[in-house]
Amino acid sequence: MKKFVAMIMVAVMCCFMLTSCGDSKYVGTWKSESEEVGMTITLEKDHTAKMAFGGIESGEEDKIEWEVKDKKIILKDGTGKDDSTMEFDIVDSKTIAMTESGLTVNFKKQ
Repeated sequence: MKKFVAMIMVAVMCCFMLTSCGDSKYVGTWKSESEEVGMTITLEKDHTAKMAFGGIESGEEDKIEWEVKDKKIILKDGTGKDDSTMEFDIVDSKTIAMTESGLTVNFKKQ
């Protein structure tokens, strides 16, 4: 009986580990290819994010959350004060892209 319970526990843990890591391939730092943009995004495992633009980094009071939906990485304000979002198309495992006013900027995973 103990062996059966142990096997069930191992199976449950494996299922949990495999399903909880779905977005982990996007965790890390992404840097824009364009020097003019000079933007860096860091996606954390807890689905929070930090951004740096022109050397100025977002602070602790700037709560940013991220999610993957419909082959896009979506950044949104985590405080509920702002309903704006930023959407990045997932090009491949090492590239995401943001298009704004007809201009597309690629971000590479570092």
